[in-house]
Amino acid sequence: MCALSDSIASLMNKKLISKKQDPMSVSLFIHAFGALAFFILALLTAQKLFPISSELLLLLIITAAATAAAGVILLMAFRKGDLSLIAPIQTITPLLILIIGIFFLKETPSPLGLIGIVLIVLGGILLDKNPNETLGSIAKRIVSYKPALLGVLAAALYALVSVFDKGGLKITALGVWIFYVYFFIFIFLLPIVLIKRRRELVKLKDNKLLLLASAFFSVSAIYLQLLALQTALVTYVLSIKRLSSVLAVILAYFVLKENRALFRLKGAAIMVLGAILIGLS
Repeated sequence: MCALSDSIASLMNKKLISKKQDPMSVSLFIHAFGALAFFILALLTAQKLFPISSELLLLLIITAAATAAAGVILLMAFRKGDLSLIAPIQTITPLLILIIGIFFLKETPSPLGLIGIVLIVLGGILLDKNPNETLGSIAKRIVSYKPALLGVLAAALYALVSVFDKGGLKITALGVWIFYVYFFIFIFLLPIVLIKRRRELVKLKDNKLLLLASAFFSVSAIYLQLLALQTALVTYVLSIKRLSSVLAVILAYFVLKENRALFRLKGAAIMVLGAILIGLS
């Protein structure tokens, strides 16, 4: 469900950016929507929002800053490049998390789970492969293609954020953690948007329904991801979430008419097989 929500959110975000909406203004609205939604969730589940320890506050600020940066960078990538090119690049996230998780969370996947992670990453690379293209030329293209580099940077930041999320959920309740993360991101972005992008913020009203859909599915994806993090290794959860790349490529072909997307479906079977192995592990 997280992967499905994430792929739909990517589609909505791509459509918003294609309509000349400002990435930072879109991100501000999404996090305002999320902060309100999770504030209500915390109240309904009787989770105490106050007080918070200095340790939790520091972790929240770092997480919010990294998440805000990753979100804006990814929206910038969508503005400059095709969704079907950028979404598969996000599949490197599990590999980054695997390395981080081993060193900082002491989470070591089982052999079967490790094979599943590798298959998902490999399938993601094949999703990004054009006909008659070698793995070496893919690497060169990513290095020389600015939207792809932005996608890699966003993936690295999201890898760090997922580890911070895991740590935060050990300290406090899910509703409290996610409310503060979204609230702090909103606070970080608000002065920047009001000072430098006030006119762009007003333009958001031109695509109200699309914006609300983007916010709903973006927030849903994060909530489902955090629910999953409470039950499994970080690298497993993010590997399964990367199946959103398969769904995003399909949506890019049928909805955005990105014809190159069809050639990237050959990696889908490998990614699904990897997800099955993770589930079996």
